[in-house]
Amino acid sequence: MSDPLPDPDEEIVVKLPEEASLDDLIAGLEASWQGATPAPQSPPEQPPPAPVEGPPPPQRQERRGAERKEPHEFKAELRLAVAGFPMRLVNLSSTGLLAETNQRLCPGRTVDVFLRYGGVRKVLRATVIRSSMHAVAPTPVFRAALQFEDTLALQDADL
Repeated sequence: MSDPLPDPDEEIVVKLPEEASLDDLIAGLEASWQGATPAPQSPPEQPPPAPVEGPPPPQRQERRGAERKEPHEFKAELRLAVAGFPMRLVNLSSTGLLAETNQRLCPGRTVDVFLRYGGVRKVLRATVIRSSMHAVAPTPVFRAALQFEDTLALQDADL
């Protein structure tokens, strides 16, 4: 008959010398459970051979059509709202935006985006490209990507 395993609620403290490895630790623990002596230490592993030089991995192609800016990159504070509820801007470009909100927007739906900055108010027609849950607690946060029907001029002096 085998010896019962130690009580899992007991605290086990293990100190290793600097030259010891995780394999040594596991072998020692297994040996203490079985009442046997630790397994002999195996010689250190040889490093794997150097990989053969080949063509570099392909670079990820940039698919974005316009440069995106984060809120801190604008001179004026930008405020967004869609269907009467506020949104927090993640980034904005001349062709669309990424924002967070507590309301889920349905992909494919056309919405009016109310953009306010420095006393200027613009209404932009946009299509919801994607919407996904970004956070759950303490309240749900959805991230929505919207594409504008018309190009937004980000070179405005007020921005």
